Amino acid sequence: MTQDHAFVTFYSDYNVSPVSQDITNLEKHFQRRDSLFRSLGIPPSLVKGSSVVEFGPGSGHNAIFTASLSPSSYFLVDGNTLGLTQTKEKLDQLNFKDYRIINSLFLDYASDEKFNLVWAENCIPHQSDPLLILRHLSSFTQLSGIFVATTASPISYLSETIRRLLFNVCITTQVSLQASLDLLRPYLASHLINLKGMSRPVDDWIIDNILQPLEKRKLLTIPEVVRALYNDFDFYASSPQFVTDWRWYKEILGEDREFNNNAVDAYYRSNINLIDYRYSFDVQSVNFGQDLEDLCAETWSLMAQIQQGDSKKWQSFFDQLSKISTMIEKISPNTASSIVEASQYLQDGAPLDQELNAFPKWWGRSIQYVSLIRRPLHHPDR
Repeated sequence: MTQDHAFVTFYSDYNVSPVSQDITNLEKHFQRRDSLFRSLGIPPSLVKGSSVVEFGPGSGHNAIFTASLSPSSYFLVDGNTLGLTQTKEKLDQLNFKDYRIINSLFLDYASDEKFNLVWAENCIPHQSDPLLILRHLSSFTQLSGIFVATTASPISYLSETIRRLLFNVCITTQVSLQASLDLLRPYLASHLINLKGMSRPVDDWIIDNILQPLEKRKLLTIPEVVRALYNDFDFYASSPQFVTDWRWYKEILGEDREFNNNAVDAYYRSNINLIDYRYSFDVQSVNFGQDLEDLCAETWSLMAQIQQGDSKKWQSFFDQLSKISTMIEKISPNTASSIVEASQYLQDGAPLDQELNAFPKWWGRSIQYVSLIRRPLHHPDR
């Protein structure tokens, strides 16, 4: 298979693995991971004695929790040598056994073995062809097994899409990675301090989300995941959770099961909640959610064109932000004000001494997690 190396090339070129987590309080770290697993319908007892493969373990900070659940086998697949070395060191320090490190690009990984749990965290969005990688990684899930992936909606990523353009405004000449960090840190450190639950070092976040070239990459939404895997997988759960199903279980039979269509509709009714992590909003119409997603997707496209050197797209970008703020101002006036302030800040040239009231406090629910169950052979849809 042909593939670009996305994260791996950038990480290797600069010898970085900017995905570390604060695990000085290991109990708190494990509680965070346990909360995530529970929200995805995966209690610890489900992992114990099960076979697990994790794609893109980064530096191993999250892998130590999975290993602590005592899977029968644990494969960790990544193409970033530094990240794999750090993962092995962490697992060895905590005396975990029954794991196997595999240095491989995702599309090069081949195995006849299928796993009870396939985990792909923060490694499919921002690829140039995320659906190709999604289908390949999910294929290693055994029948009735669980596949977990992270997604990044253009709505949830809107605040970061805007922040990415601080690079274009603040860095006008080609400088080193460290010099870029030094230039952007004063702008973004004051923003990140407002992000409750932030567990990554500021520099790691800036490298991974601002400095890493993403202009040729694509986002990935939960509806895209569900539709791409529609024939073989059923939606199971998500984090954040947004699906409410009041159907009586005895009625969920045959063609009426509709786990996937129900999930997609529920997503569009609730995706306004991805735009600002500070608030929870009432459900909207499916059409509203689809329109909002389309508007935000266009901001990502325009940002990508600007970062590829098309300065003529700036005004279209600002016009798009105006449409979004107008669309949501009655639902979330504070978010709308944040968007307006952010837009004006970029138009003013992002002066470091300009006092900002709304923009630094505004963050979307950047990533989402979705779990799906691979259908057994006897499933009525087969």
